[in-house]
Amino acid sequence: MAGLVAGERQLRVGVVGVVAACALALVMTGCTPSETDPKAHGAMPPAPAAPTAPLVIDREQAEKVFNTYTWEQSQFRKPGGQDGIASVATDPLLSEYRARFGIPDYPGMGPVPRYRPEYLIPAERDQPGYPRWFVVISRDTYGQKAERAAGMTYFAQAEPGGQWKAAVMTWADDKPARQLQTGEFEDRAYEKFGFEVRDKEISAVTRDAAGAPVLSPTAGEDRQACRRYADYLSFTAPNGEPESDYFAPGELTSDVVEAYNHPENELGGVRRTFDLEVTGLEMPVLRLTDGKSLVTCSFIRTDRWQGKSGVSSYYTFWYGKDNPRDALLGGGNKRWLNTKVRLSMTVTFEVAPPGKTEVVGCNCLEPALLSAEGTAD
Repeated sequence: MAGLVAGERQLRVGVVGVVAACALALVMTGCTPSETDPKAHGAMPPAPAAPTAPLVIDREQAEKVFNTYTWEQSQFRKPGGQDGIASVATDPLLSEYRARFGIPDYPGMGPVPRYRPEYLIPAERDQPGYPRWFVVISRDTYGQKAERAAGMTYFAQAEPGGQWKAAVMTWADDKPARQLQTGEFEDRAYEKFGFEVRDKEISAVTRDAAGAPVLSPTAGEDRQACRRYADYLSFTAPNGEPESDYFAPGELTSDVVEAYNHPENELGGVRRTFDLEVTGLEMPVLRLTDGKSLVTCSFIRTDRWQGKSGVSSYYTFWYGKDNPRDALLGGGNKRWLNTKVRLSMTVTFEVAPPGKTEVVGCNCLEPALLSAEGTAD
């Protein structure tokens, strides 16, 4: 201990000597600290940041893609509008727009939600091949209105250097419910597009240190929800089974099966069959902050209605002159012996192994019409 104390005394003497010498030199010639002394210039400069991983598309370009799409979508019923929408959309969205074009006042034609967009742009390392994707989460109203649901538009680039196009739009609640004030109401913009959403909100999308969305490492298994849902909703009414080993009961699962079953009770002479087929490109599976995965899938649903034309039993049906199916079938409110109607359906799942999968948004009850054919009475 004595040696440490002594050394400290000698150090202090040395410091005093340096200070005195500097003071004397300042009077004569000036005394400045050495330029190599880092303390003379304040804190050391921070170490250069690690380079961020390149994204599949830069933010400025993604904004341009989204804004161009929303503009063309708003103009597609005007002259030249079909060419415009074809330049910014791909299937299944493009087929939906083309079918809607020929049906006046077709429901589900509200403007694309475009306010307060949030861009989910993956890193290139997470999408090394093609197609590549990014997602835009946006709102239907401007400002902090009493809204909980957000539209999610998936944009795809099919090949290197190819144009980015909107492929799918879906909806989900991503805000918790709150107490509404007098005169307030919850904005349900998704209903204009034929969608329903689960009341419970989804968690936020996980982001990496650079802000890019984190994709699920189990995407292949997560996407099994698509095939299982297709099997779940493929049946001849009233034989649909609401209970499932894979899907939690609720408004967008078991209630949908019951809704498909129900019309058979009203149209006892008509055989109704539903067939779902997974279609389109595989979309990115997003990892949520609660560890669950967000999976969006596209389906073609084929509805076959079959009446009876026997000698002892004869039963036909009609859709009604205001029904879009009637318009696709040529109008005239005809009676039909059989029809085949193809529809486009989009479903977003919350996958949480080992628990049951939940549907957070879908247009299962009002899918977008694509085509129709049949045999008139």
